[in-house]
Amino acid sequence: MSSLVYIIAFLFCLASALAGIAMGHRLITTYNGEFHRNYFYYLITFFGFAFYGLWVQFLMGAFLSAMNSSAEVATLVSMVLPVLGLPFLILSWIMLIKMGYSLMGAVPKNKTIWAHLGLLLIFVIATWGLYRLMGRDYWLQDRHLVYSEIGLFLFLELVYMGWFAGIILRHLKTFKKKNRKIVIQFVLLLFLGLVVRGGTLPFYHSGTWLKALVLLGYFLTNLFPLFYLNLHSDVLFTPVYAHLPNTEKKALLFQKYGISKREKEIVNKICEGKTNQQIADELFISLQTVKDHTHRIYTKIGINSRLKLVQMING
Repeated sequence: MSSLVYIIAFLFCLASALAGIAMGHRLITTYNGEFHRNYFYYLITFFGFAFYGLWVQFLMGAFLSAMNSSAEVATLVSMVLPVLGLPFLILSWIMLIKMGYSLMGAVPKNKTIWAHLGLLLIFVIATWGLYRLMGRDYWLQDRHLVYSEIGLFLFLELVYMGWFAGIILRHLKTFKKKNRKIVIQFVLLLFLGLVVRGGTLPFYHSGTWLKALVLLGYFLTNLFPLFYLNLHSDVLFTPVYAHLPNTEKKALLFQKYGISKREKEIVNKICEGKTNQQIADELFISLQTVKDHTHRIYTKIGINSRLKLVQMING
């Protein structure tokens, strides 16, 4: 029964990661902005750590248990695997800071890289100091080891999240007043995800059902801000558009793929950088109708994104 629980949890985690990465990629192909690229890489590295640092650790623990390995070996594995997954986590933190600067259109100062290195150096020194202070026997007690690692990781993530929020707050005036609420709520959702991770990770080594929920919850914490941003991206960002539309190319494309009159209107609006909602308002049709027409256009041409359509029409 417990195996079935973990199989279901793993499939849901995998589906969550794939859905998040797919949505992040779609944002790139729709807006093609630096922020969206940084967000996409942040999602990849976050889910990379979630699989390697959490799921692989759990699977290795189950394997060692089945092989009747000693408790010391199991403890060593539980200590090493999250550390080996740390590069994913570090990259996700760096991408988070880059997200903050690119979202606000700000340029990071030269001291930013030194701040990254300083934080990581503090992390290494603190870890080594605790190890020396408590002693090897203390650390080889699984409970102490696990909670210490979780505490250190979450503390650093909190520092980077605070750094990210600080960037947003310092440059928030660059957004129109009506858009500031969306940006603030996006940041709050990211913080809420961190709070949920911090509150649930200590239960990672608890009972079967609870551990499965912790693993699933860890993956879901970064989906809610992504869904929220996806819902409001048309308000915050300008979709990619044809900077130098080629009238001849456009006419040939219409003729070759049998684009209807209404579809031509929508293609023209896309080339102007209009959002789906703006297209719906200007053509007096529903938003879903715009999405249906857009999907048919992409299907006829054999593409899957606004970016590729614009690239075909650019002169």
